[in-house]
Amino acid sequence: MTEDTGTTVDEHIQNNIQGETWEVVHYMAMALKADNEGKTEVARTLRDIALDEAAHGARFKYLADEIGDLKEEIEKMLAGEEKAFDGKHEGMREADESGQKEVASFFDTAAHDEGRHAAMLRNLLEQYF
Repeated sequence: MTEDTGTTVDEHIQNNIQGETWEVVHYMAMALKADNEGKTEVARTLRDIALDEAAHGARFKYLADEIGDLKEEIEKMLAGEEKAFDGKHEGMREADESGQKEVASFFDTAAHDEGRHAAMLRNLLEQYF
């Protein structure tokens, strides 16, 4: 017999999406630490777990019917990637000005990734929509 917590199915789904998202980032950060400590197998296992957690969150999001028209979703993500590109460059400038060179360097790397993601999404829109 289960106790009624007053939580709806939709609330459970949203809580799980948030929890799975946090777990992905945490497992990936743990994997980076393991890599830096030379623990390759530990890092690989933690990345595998992170991918499972990402798949869980994605499935909950899909089951919650939170993914609308695919073209519109890609356009929305494109706008987000473009905004992230600009935001990461701003973070890079701030980190650089405060003397945090390693942080600034990573902001720059991540900004280039966001730009690459935006280009990939533009390509999808041109080719398939």
